[in-house]
This record gives sequence, C-alpha cells and structure tokens, in this order.
Amino acid sequence: MLLSGKELRAIFGWQCPFSKQGTLVSPAERRTILAANANMPVEIFGRAIVMAASAGEGSPVILQLSYNALELIGGSGHAIPPEGGAHRLQEPSPLVSGAVIAAGLVDQFTEHYGAPCVAISLDHFKVPHFGDRPLEPSPVASRGVARAKIEDASAFAAKVLSEQAFPTDETMGKYVDYLCSVQYAMFKRDFLAVVGAIEPAWGMIDTEHLPPLLDFAVTRDISQAVREDLGNTGMMLEAEFGATGQSGQALPYNTLTGEDLDRFADQVAAFVEYTGADGIAYPIGMQHAARKGEQHEPDTLRLEVVQRRIIERTGRYVPFAQHGGTGAAFLAKGLVGKNNVNTRFLVAAASSFHDWVKQYEEEILAGEKKASGTAMYVQAIRRVASECISKLKEAGTFGSAPECLMASAEEELS
Repeated sequence: MLLSGKELRAIFGWQCPFSKQGTLVSPAERRTILAANANMPVEIFGRAIVMAASAGEGSPVILQLSYNALELIGGSGHAIPPEGGAHRLQEPSPLVSGAVIAAGLVDQFTEHYGAPCVAISLDHFKVPHFGDRPLEPSPVASRGVARAKIEDASAFAAKVLSEQAFPTDETMGKYVDYLCSVQYAMFKRDFLAVVGAIEPAWGMIDTEHLPPLLDFAVTRDISQAVREDLGNTGMMLEAEFGATGQSGQALPYNTLTGEDLDRFADQVAAFVEYTGADGIAYPIGMQHAARKGEQHEPDTLRLEVVQRRIIERTGRYVPFAQHGGTGAAFLAKGLVGKNNVNTRFLVAAASSFHDWVKQYEEEILAGEKKASGTAMYVQAIRRVASECISKLKEAGTFGSAPECLMASAEEELS
C-alpha cells in the first residue's frame, strides 16, 4: 500500500502552488505535504505516524527514515569509517538491514491501519566531510573520470557561479581526491544499496557543506547512479544547495533582494537542471532541532522567487523541502512543498514517558508490572499521533487522501 515515487510525484503536482500562468494560487488553495521522521523504535514512531495518516479519510504523509535511525536499527558500527579501511568496501552495511526492517514494519502498519497515502523517504544521507583531513584513495576509482565530472560541472555552472567557486589546480586535486576516496565510494554504495533494497518514494542526500561546484558534481553523480545504475526512474531525489543548519546549530542567515536574490535563484535553478533533482533544499532561515519557544521566520520572498525560477528554467515543479519544520514561526504553505518534522515528535514521545514515570515512579521502583507495562508505550504512540495530526492540519492536507489518490490516478492514465 505504500506510495511509489511516481505516485508521490503526482501528488506534488496536485499540490503545486503555481498556476499554469506562473502566478501563486490563492492562500486557501495552498497545501504542503508533511514529512514526519520515524525514529527508533519504529514500533512507536512509525506506528504513530501511520495512525495519524489513517485518521478520517486519510492524509498524505511522507514517513522519513534517516541515516542515523537506519544505522541504529540495522546494528552498531559506522557505515563510513572516520579513518581508513578500503576493506570495508566489501563489508555489508547495517543501513541496508535497518532499512529492510523499518520499511517492512511501516508497510505492515500501513496495511493494518488502512492508511491510503503513505510514502517512505530516506532522510539526511550525509556525504563524507570535505576539508583538510586526508581521505583514503579507493583502489578502483578512476582519477580521469573524476576530473571529467568536475570539468563538466564547471562548464555547465560557468554562467551562474562566482569565479571563486571554480577550482585552482590545488582545489581541483582535492575535488578529484574526494570523488576517488574510499569514504565517498562507501557513501555511494550504501545509498544505492538502500534505495535498491526498499525502493523509497523519496531520497535525500545531505551535501550542505560541500563547495558549490563539488555539490554540482556529486549530486549529478548520485542522480545518474540512481537512474542509470539502478534503473530507478521513479524515486524523487532531494538535493541540497547551501547549508540548512545541522541539529541545534545556529547558522548566520542573510536575506537577499534585487540582483543578489536573482543571482541566487539562477544558481539554484541551474543546480536543479544540471543534477536532475526532483526536490530541493536551500537556506530560508530555518534551524534543525529547535527548542521549545524557538521560532525562525521563513524567507517567503526567497522561496517564491527561487521556486518560480526553477519552473521557468526547467519546465518542472520541484518542491522545496523545508528542514527544521519544528521551529518554523509559521508554515509557508504551498511554497514549502515538503515540511520535515522530527524534533517535535521526539519531544512528544519523551514527554509522554516523563509524565508517565513521574506519575508512577513509586510503583515502577516497587516492581509493579502494570506501571511498567505496555500502557506507557501506548500513551506515547497516541501523543505522537496527535502531534502528527496537528501538523497535518497546519499543512492543509489533513483528510485530503481522496484528492491525492485521484491526482495520482489521473497521472497514471495520462
């Protein structure tokens, strides 16, 4: 019952905030798709999200499985070792087993609750760090091929990136080293293996700290590998242009106007065109893992200008993925195509456990079965589901599954 990438693409087409003439639809018609993270244990978060998606007539939900969550579910260890180890290229990744376990549970929950519009997404598959730390060369990578990829990206981006973005001989060598490293090979292997194992409807690669030109080359490389090596033309690939903020990390944000905003919009649109991305994230003033009371104002002017420019350049609607949805002062419905929420659900579950233990502390310490049993987990599931429904209503998509499925069916017929 899980949605395919093609079906999810049709739903985003239905949700597009721009008319065929390029104008924004009325505020009452704007909608956003909720992307809710299912952390470990999936039996709590995954079940709760699917329960929310099945409430009423059903709602579209993208259930996200992050790199970190899949690594925990699949077992201990790191898929990308911080230091050497070319031999690790031959070892199975815990991410794949974690993905199979998690996706299997979500699929069963979807069938059990009859949720009609749930899609699975891979979230924050982070590429290796680029910096001064030396990377281990892969024994099978071709430096000539890697250099050609950088040169191709340079030729395409020549008109939109500043001169400072283009590599000197020294930085060209570092870019080639990066593409030819064991660490990059393992990232690419693991991402493709997970995509091949569970065929998610959406997949996000986290490239936010890469230099712009290397981001062009890496994202295109992964996009082509998904489409050509795996033969997967359905999954929507989310790309990232610029830093959107790591967990709890406040990044400086500067609003852009006039020529500066036009230049940025041209860069993002060119990036989307070159990489073939189906979803896009770029800075709009948000921050991951916002604490209670923190509110960040979304830059709606940047959103409108950039999203319209992407359509003008590519002829495609490419939804914007808002990261740090928990701390948004308000949801810019429609302009935000996909609203990522994680912290709010983690806090809901943890708060539920806190309240339960506070209420039944003496009984728990005395070893009473009832106080220590399943009821506290059921309460946590209900809390998370309630928070999820609240975010669905904010997004304007609560109960809209019939419309989504109709849009998907019409796309299939066309």
